[in-house]
Amino acid sequence: MSLTPSHEHAPAAAAMPTQQAAREVVVALERRFGPRLFPSGAAIQPTADGIPTLWLDRAVAPDALTFLKDELERPYEMLYDLTAIDERVRDHRSGQPAADFSLVYHLLSYSRNEDLRIKVPLAADDATMPTVTGIWPSANWYEREAGNIFGIGLLKQSPTH
Repeated sequence: MSLTPSHEHAPAAAAMPTQQAAREVVVALERRFGPRLFPSGAAIQPTADGIPTLWLDRAVAPDALTFLKDELERPYEMLYDLTAIDERVRDHRSGQPAADFSLVYHLLSYSRNEDLRIKVPLAADDATMPTVTGIWPSANWYEREAGNIFGIGLLKQSPTH
């Protein structure tokens, strides 16, 4: 008798190609918020790591993040990481919206077994974004880090949640 559990009889998860899953999320977001959601025109950014990456307009990002956590069928329950990118001296930005900084939310869905990266473009003269601590309390540390390192102001009035 083996002491390790057998996984031979476990049902295989229905794996969906990453880009197809991303398109499902894009369709759900557009249905809820309309096409103005994506500032670059193209909703899905190709990436080397294969994680679906969407650019969202700053004005709608807090509500869209709430939607992804609370309203989407098979939601993104976890904020895995939140960081920023200084885009001012970066090359290879074709197809991406103009930005001095990008705020990056890395989300995880347990029910989908998938990651999703959300990027929000910010201008240097208005590098602010409402906090998401009302959606994911763990964002507090990450938001302070983005503020301290990049000077991005994460405003403490919580989005509707």
